[in-house]
Amino acid sequence: MPTKYVSTPQAPPPIGPYSQGVISGGFLFCSGQIALDSETGELVDGDVGVQTEKVLQNLIAVLREAKMGPENVVKTTVYLA
Repeated sequence: MPTKYVSTPQAPPPIGPYSQGVISGGFLFCSGQIALDSETGELVDGDVGVQTEKVLQNLIAVLREAKMGPENVVKTTVYLA
């Protein structure tokens, strides 16, 4: 099965040399997200709740581009600092 790269303007573009998502072996692997606004490229203002909501919106946009949704998520990793 070939590798397919997933990209959407509904989520911020990657800051580094990686993709928003990659489909391989029937799985979608999403890159890490921070609370960036996809239109302005700026970090959203607000507390951890506001920023978490933006991160989830960005991830859902990548999932939707891959014709998937939150119900397809198998594993997540969250880093808090």
